Amino acid sequence: MRMRAVKNLIGGEILAEPIMTEEKNILIPKGTAIKIDYLPLIESLGIDSLMIEDPYEDYEKPHYIIDKTKFESYVVKVRKILGNHVHGNGDDFREFEPIANEMIRDIDAVSDDVAIDISEHSADLYEHTVMVTLLSILVAKALNLPEEQKFAVAIGSLLHDVGLRYITVKYENCNMDTEDPLEAFEYRKHTILGYYALEKADWVPEVSKKMVLHHHERIDNTGFPLKQNNEEIECRIVQACDAFECMISGIESKRTSVREAIDYLSSENGKKFDHDVADQICKMIAMYPVGTTMTTSSEEHTVVVSQTHNPARPIVMVLDAADTESHEHFCNLNLEEDISILRVY
Repeated sequence: MRMRAVKNLIGGEILAEPIMTEEKNILIPKGTAIKIDYLPLIESLGIDSLMIEDPYEDYEKPHYIIDKTKFESYVVKVRKILGNHVHGNGDDFREFEPIANEMIRDIDAVSDDVAIDISEHSADLYEHTVMVTLLSILVAKALNLPEEQKFAVAIGSLLHDVGLRYITVKYENCNMDTEDPLEAFEYRKHTILGYYALEKADWVPEVSKKMVLHHHERIDNTGFPLKQNNEEIECRIVQACDAFECMISGIESKRTSVREAIDYLSSENGKKFDHDVADQICKMIAMYPVGTTMTTSSEEHTVVVSQTHNPARPIVMVLDAADTESHEHFCNLNLEEDISILRVY
């Protein structure tokens, strides 16, 4: 299954998860084929994305940043540590030390021959924390930072959003620039609250604490809480990785597609975000995750089944080929320079 924007649905897609009200009442059950007539109603409820069954899953070979089972085990560990945390006790987080080292070893084993598949997903704080950490370590590796700095990056990333545990305002799939000013003010305090929660944690590297305080700062002095241009590469790494992950998860942001998030980083490369950091993210992450359906300039309807080393030119399976039953007509867009992508669904 995969997340799809409601605005891109064409009808006939099968729900992989039920559509529910805020009160957890089921409106449309799992397994329902979505009709075109449903879409205006769904959008009127403020629902902008749905989990849809992926009928081409058997043909797809995603290149995840790490194994999905390992990723989920990290989410469980992070959820437990943050969930058991008592405000004011920074030593509660000491269990992150071995996790940080394990994540570094995992990323050291990641191949950089193929673009990495990361898809839009739900606004879960713990998934977000794990993904930001893995991305940040991956960038640190690409920039050839020494082991000590990679460890500081890992710890700072694991702790970067701990301040969200101390606020009560909604931060899922919303634009804080257009929210109620008082709620936006409360939300922006999470960087300071997180920093002070670690003040007496001597085991946390000082630059990791700075990452917690400054992860929403921007190099053009437009971020918060201090509107400060941080020189530390560790801070600049988490700023860009967090911004990208926030966009595709809807944490502290309106959820967007991976392509839109990469386009944003690219447009702000060297402006809001460190040039080298943003450049590495755009080089590593596949613009069209496996499972993305698209129409090409050859007027063929296709689905992305695997990646190449070029993040914008995946391998696709042609869906409207003569042999529609077997779906075994593939096209490597990285080798077919004359074929362009016309529309993404």
